[in-house]
Amino acid sequence: MRGIVELAAGVHQLTAQAGVNVVVLRDDDGVTLVDTGLDRPGLSARLAQLGIAPADVTRILLTHAHHDHTGGVAHLRRAGCDAEVAIGEDEVAIAEGRASFPPAERRGARLISRLPKPGAWGRTVTVPQVTALADGQVLGVAGGLEVVATPGHTVGHMAFHLPAHDVVIGGDVVFNLFTLTPSPAFLCWRTAPNLASIARLASLGAGTLALAHGAPVTSDASARLSQLVADR
Repeated sequence: MRGIVELAAGVHQLTAQAGVNVVVLRDDDGVTLVDTGLDRPGLSARLAQLGIAPADVTRILLTHAHHDHTGGVAHLRRAGCDAEVAIGEDEVAIAEGRASFPPAERRGARLISRLPKPGAWGRTVTVPQVTALADGQVLGVAGGLEVVATPGHTVGHMAFHLPAHDVVIGGDVVFNLFTLTPSPAFLCWRTAPNLASIARLASLGAGTLALAHGAPVTSDASARLSQLVADR
């Protein structure tokens, strides 16, 4: 299907808006979304291609609190979704609007907002009643979903590991828009911890890597991540 890539049984990466991806996990426990894209049209139509209505979504996991990951929560709410929403414990206050991004992240957000078709990707979108995710936590999703702290792009960025499916969901730790590359320095809170986070994802040994921006890596993902670290 156009704009949808099946990564494993019940695991799909879909394009919610141009250049912005969401991962869908579907099992007996229901439908889980990892990130939600922007608060713009696109997500509901993509979900419909998989036979999923907004009201069918039971859980939303956010890799971090940037607007191109949290904005779609509002879109889904307006369409009848009442799913619980969770994010890394260091970004709960940011997601709920009780705190601001660190200054380094705000600089990147201002640059992004000047791109064509401004939608202020970096703008904070309030997501009420968010629950906290902790490093090492395992959720009963898709055969066991492991929460992996991956700071660098933001202070509280989280990735997710699906050992049963040999898949890692990397969020913005790396981009794959033209080639696989670490999150650009001007978008990062800190580049050194982001590089360490790439190494941590590589150590998981997964063959497939889903990403928020760009095509998924569908073979030798761990080796390619290790090479990124070695090249730097």
